[in-house]
Amino acid sequence: KCSSAKGIFAQLAQLQTTGTGDSTMVEQTLRQAEASATALTLRVGQRVTWSGKHAGTVRYVGPVKFAAGVFVGVELDDAAGRHDGSFLGASYFECEFGKGIFSQASMLKALTTA
Repeated sequence: KCSSAKGIFAQLAQLQTTGTGDSTMVEQTLRQAEASATALTLRVGQRVTWSGKHAGTVRYVGPVKFAAGVFVGVELDDAAGRHDGSFLGASYFECEFGKGIFSQASMLKALTTA
């Protein structure tokens, strides 16, 4: 919370963190916040492409035990993945082994239907 009329909303590209001793940490936090906001626009069941080449269906959006931030679980159409919807003993969604991935939203692009 900040003082009245002192806060702004800005995109990461509009901000600079030079001159602070912990600018790397601030930039990382801003990137995580931006990725989390993007991830929240994705919905379970939505069709996406991962890394621009692999189509799949969003099966999970939310926090994971293995990393900070919001991640997206995707069941790929092809066997280009590494998981079955679970990782390090935690299950987030179910799919055939080798078709599941966990990705940050920035690596995904929503497919539009014609």
